[in-house]
Parts: sequence; structure tokens; C-alpha cells
Amino acid sequence: MGSFAAVTTIGSRAAALPQAHVGTLRPALGAIALLIGVPLLAAAAATLLATAGRHRWRRRPAQAELQSAAELEERLRATMSELCPHGWRAQITLFGPEDELPPDAPAGTRSRVSLDWAELDEAGDDALIVRRVWAATVAEAMEAMVADRRTDETLEQIERAAVWPD
Repeated sequence: MGSFAAVTTIGSRAAALPQAHVGTLRPALGAIALLIGVPLLAAAAATLLATAGRHRWRRRPAQAELQSAAELEERLRATMSELCPHGWRAQITLFGPEDELPPDAPAGTRSRVSLDWAELDEAGDDALIVRRVWAATVAEAMEAMVADRRTDETLEQIERAAVWPD
């Protein structure tokens, strides 16, 4: 029985030696895989992030600009609705570089957007005030329209408050 125990011990030791040897080889292979794999994965991730980042940044300014323009137009429309409680109407005309401009257009090539606007009467049928503004962009033309209407509103308030001699 003693020998059986010894053989078992030797046998288990013999079996343990190759496992211990394989066990020391596995961490070495794992370390090699980590040393090679981690930089490769990092390089691939950096390349993907850089490519995705560039692609995303190219689209964001255009999307942000469109969103900003839409918000500006919405604010200007709301302001005009406040300034013209009975309604208003506008027509935008764009002129290309080769198009002949109307005689009332300002000199220079910068003003290529014409915006004709009208404040409507209480019935909403007839125009009370008709104006034309010129600008380089649609947004600038709409801003000029609101500024023009604000000026009219201020003048109307001054006229109502003024005391006129009989």
C-alpha cells in the first residue's frame, strides 16, 4: 500500500509537471497576445474614431446652420405676426449673378434678394403698407423686413401720441 501511495504521488507529480509547464506557457502566450493584440485593437479603434469623427464633424456645421436658419425664420415670422396683428404677406425674389436687377435695386452685386412685404387690413384682404427690402441673403432680408416693420410701428406710436394743432 505504501508503494501504491508513492506511485500515486509520483504519478500525480509526473502529471503535474506537464500541466505546470503548460500553465507557465499559457501566461507567456497570453502576454504575447496582449502585447500584439492591444496595440492593434487600439490602432483600429483610433482609425475608426478618427474617420467617424471627421465624417460627423463635416455634417454637423451644415445641420446646425440649417437648424439655426430655421429657428431664425420661425422667430422672425412670429415677430411679424405680433407686429401685424391682422396679418401680413411676403414674397421673396432671388436674382442670380447674370439676372438684370430692377431699377430700384441698390447698387452692387451684394443685394440679390428682394423681399416685398405687406401688412394686411383688419379683414385680411387689402394691403395697408407695402414695402420692399433688399439683402444678400434670405435671412438678412427677413431681418430687414422685421426692422422695417418695427420702424413703422414706432412711427405710428409717435403719431398717435403727438398733439396736432387744429
